[in-house]
Amino acid sequence: MTTTTPEPRCPYCLMPVEATTEGVAVVHDYPYAVATYGQCDGSNKPTLTGPGTPPAAWSSEVGKTYVELGVLPSPIPQVKRDGWTVTITGVRFTHMDHCPKCRRALLVATDGGVIQLGFDDKGRGFEKERPGARATYDGPCPSGCGARVFIGIGPFSRPLRGLPVSDARTLQWREWERLRRELGVHTVEMTPTDLARLRRKR
Repeated sequence: MTTTTPEPRCPYCLMPVEATTEGVAVVHDYPYAVATYGQCDGSNKPTLTGPGTPPAAWSSEVGKTYVELGVLPSPIPQVKRDGWTVTITGVRFTHMDHCPKCRRALLVATDGGVIQLGFDDKGRGFEKERPGARATYDGPCPSGCGARVFIGIGPFSRPLRGLPVSDARTLQWREWERLRRELGVHTVEMTPTDLARLRRKR
């Protein structure tokens, strides 16, 4: 049986990072818009190790961060580029619902989601997000009110739309930055000039 050692992660941008023997992140640039932001605020700070295993459900008012709860860092998604489109797979999403008794917001996580971004054939920018599975939870309210909570179970349970966790967002912004730089597109959508130039290269 083989075991894998979780890679060290930056405590700020949550991306994999080189670390010293003392477990401190080496100086590195923020992975999104490096020219604008420069050195990451996680440089020279103790690293995290991931991925974390999220709890079955948690309350948004427990006073703990997603890192303390084990929701972050999540598994590093995989990135694939096809022309003007980037597909990011293996994304962790969080889904929110509410306790029927105390009405506090409750959250659950699912892995295996997909984010797709890029430009269509007419040069219009787009993003698509698809969680990997419907969020489910059947158990006591994590806020401690004593109620039993059903998330994604039964005809009346409808958790709100899942949102990618923050390290997936960082990767999403980084891939947008990389795609725009490589295509030479510096506007929200392609200009007619950009579109004509890039169509000739296809």
